[in-house]
Amino acid sequence: MYYTLIVLNFSTLCLLVGGLFFVNIAVVPTFTQLSTDRYAEFHHVLDHYSDPYMPILTFSTALLAIGELWFTHSSWQLISRLLGIVCILSVAVISILIHGPLNRRLRTWQPDKQLEHLSELRARWIAGHRIRTVIAFIGLVALTLPIVLPA
Repeated sequence: MYYTLIVLNFSTLCLLVGGLFFVNIAVVPTFTQLSTDRYAEFHHVLDHYSDPYMPILTFSTALLAIGELWFTHSSWQLISRLLGIVCILSVAVISILIHGPLNRRLRTWQPDKQLEHLSELRARWIAGHRIRTVIAFIGLVALTLPIVLPA
């Protein structure tokens, strides 16, 4: 049971962090290079395909990590796993509080309609994404350490 839980958690964790890193390395530079109208169009299309997966990966990772707490043997493993869980839940909170409202606003984009404050929306989205990527990476390290360095 423990090893199945670890494999599932590591898989969802890598998909989550890998997806965030991909967006940070490939998509964010594209966002910054595009004009605001082209950015809105690109984000509108991209969000349609990526938005449904982020909550699933984030909450699956957190729930699986909580399940791993039952198999913790030492205090440092407990602290590491709790830190990882807090990081993954922080990614969820940032996604809900920052990216959710921004994405909903960008979903209203239409080719013939200008969105107000679009450059500020883009800057906030990018800043929030960079923060959640770093936090997710810290979560990856924290949740992987107890597996790599068993008690």
